[in-house]
Amino acid sequence: MIHRKKDLLLDKIIQKYIHSQEPIGSEALKMSLSIKISSATIRNYFKLLSEEGVLMQPHISSGRVPTHLALKNYWRNKLNAKDTILEINIQKFQKACEENSIFGIIKENAPQALQEVINHNDRFLILDFTTDQIILPFNQAMQRFANELVGLGIGDIKKIAQQVCATTLVKKLEAITENAQLSYFGIEFLGFLLQHKEFQKLFFEIISGRIFDRLDKGIYFDTTIPKGNIAIIQDIELEKKDTKMPCKMFCMGALDRDYISFYEKIAS
Repeated sequence: MIHRKKDLLLDKIIQKYIHSQEPIGSEALKMSLSIKISSATIRNYFKLLSEEGVLMQPHISSGRVPTHLALKNYWRNKLNAKDTILEINIQKFQKACEENSIFGIIKENAPQALQEVINHNDRFLILDFTTDQIILPFNQAMQRFANELVGLGIGDIKKIAQQVCATTLVKKLEAITENAQLSYFGIEFLGFLLQHKEFQKLFFEIISGRIFDRLDKGIYFDTTIPKGNIAIIQDIELEKKDTKMPCKMFCMGALDRDYISFYEKIAS
């Protein structure tokens, strides 16, 4: 019972903090709860949650705010980027990014799959994709390797080529993937990366779309991006000319942004 009530209080504190961006006091929290609980009991829970490292008090006379640990755990439980495909309206996506101070980028996936591997007189290998081609110097091992990749998309082939250190193939594939159409919004919320030398590479990796090649769909925190932020990669279907186009979405922002509201607003 204690654990359930404590978790309920923590969830409510996080929700109120995300909406107000202000420390939450015991009286304000009490008024927003659907259960009967005294201010003194709430303060006792505040103490327990602070000892667990999920709440902190910015000033002696102020209320509590959730720590980065609390916010990360909250979003892990609330968001599911791996098993869902969202239907997105790009105008709503743009508006949601701006209103929630979140950077977002959509990569429209061109239907690029390897159709055939052509040996040209034992001099060149031509890898024929749906709408493009790349040419490699002939090599029997490369020909066998490429033939095993027929039917796969460029992104999957690139990941496999990186794993086996086929650097020439990776470079050739990059020339094709860079032609993918990218739409990004709220870039001002990503600009802080340029202020830190260690994050400048990440900035250019994101806006170029190469982040989609390096990371799989899912939720990412401070082992991948700067501390205090969250990044999400997800499969989406983009509304376009009365059709649904399979694409990918990347969004990134501070942990205290309202991602539930963001997801509600981007749905088509």
